[in-house]
Amino acid sequence: VAPEMLKKVLGAARLAPSQQNLQPWRFVVVRDDEKKRLLAQASPRGRLLASAPAVIVAFALEEDIPVTIGGFISAYPLDVAVAIGHLELAATAEGLATNWIVEFNDEKVRSVLHVPEGIHPLALIPIGYPAEANGRGKAAEDGRKSPDEIIAYDEYPW
Repeated sequence: VAPEMLKKVLGAARLAPSQQNLQPWRFVVVRDDEKKRLLAQASPRGRLLASAPAVIVAFALEEDIPVTIGGFISAYPLDVAVAIGHLELAATAEGLATNWIVEFNDEKVRSVLHVPEGIHPLALIPIGYPAEANGRGKAAEDGRKSPDEIIAYDEYPW
């Protein structure tokens, strides 16, 4: 994956909206094979991490954590998730494939990337070109719920 393409998809993440425009995200692009191998050991989905041309690790900064939303959840995971969504949509538009991985050992990721306290790794995102031969790279509609299952108007019907 060309550095220009990575800059483009990360640029989309950078422009994502966030609570109070705090932009609590940071992204580390891992291209080093040894570091990708070590990150792969931190996740049950490590095969995807080890084989990707690059892995983007999404972080949230504790000092930038906004107030809670509705009194029951902090805004920063949502803010970072929105940025990741922008990144993944931009990657798809560029013909790239991504996978959002949240199953990982926090301490191992911190160790591999020398992450200080107060910074929270939230996702590991392998990025590369779709591998048609192994079933990945299928249309985004595959396995998706129908609109009627997830969209309602004027009241909550489920």
